[in-house]
Amino acid sequence: MDASAVNLNSSTTNALQGLKKATDTLDQAAQNIAGGSLDPQDVVSLSQAATNFKANAAVLKTADQATQSLLNITA
Repeated sequence: MDASAVNLNSSTTNALQGLKKATDTLDQAAQNIAGGSLDPQDVVSLSQAATNFKANAAVLKTADQATQSLLNITA
């Protein structure tokens, strides 16, 4: 296994973990708001979770594109 494969695998793993964390944060903030919380931090958490989710999704997309490029080179 070469270094690029290890980096792509690591990037994918980190992005998936980031997606999970963003989803968990989103769920918690949504539950707090649905439960009647008036804490502004919950709204901030929703916004941050959405931004984090988008960023991690972009990492996954880029890793997928890099993998496709590598596969096209070796084909």
